[in-house]
Amino acid sequence: MSNVFNDLKYVEVAFKCTLCGLCCINTRMELLPEDIERIEQLGYRLEDFAEFDGEYGVWRLRNVNNHCVFFDEESKKCRIYENRPVGCRLYPLNYDDEYGVVVDKYCPQWSTVPVSEVRRLRPVVELFVRRITETNEYVRVKRAGIRIHLRIR
Repeated sequence: MSNVFNDLKYVEVAFKCTLCGLCCINTRMELLPEDIERIEQLGYRLEDFAEFDGEYGVWRLRNVNNHCVFFDEESKKCRIYENRPVGCRLYPLNYDDEYGVVVDKYCPQWSTVPVSEVRRLRPVVELFVRRITETNEYVRVKRAGIRIHLRIR
């Protein structure tokens, strides 16, 4: 089975995003191994765009001046939009421990996310949540110089 996270168009939520940039402010976006690999291939070093959250055991996008390191304050656009992390593509879908997959009402366009999109992407969001804890092992192994191939469980 191929890795669903390699098909970046499939994991994007179809809704009426206005590119307001609110989702890039004070982000706590988790990163998958695939995200780190893709962003590093653009020439960025891990420490330039990510930080480890020891409390939750996950890697997250770094914030600079209270916004994502890739957010351009002037244009209000993502500098790596075509290569942005899977979590950014899935937004405004979030995972809530009590309710499962939900639409984040912080997004001004939350109401434009069709129920069919929530249903379609529910298994992807759930897989994303399960896999974010694998990122630290990926980074640890990578830093040790061991080559690994990413695969879905």
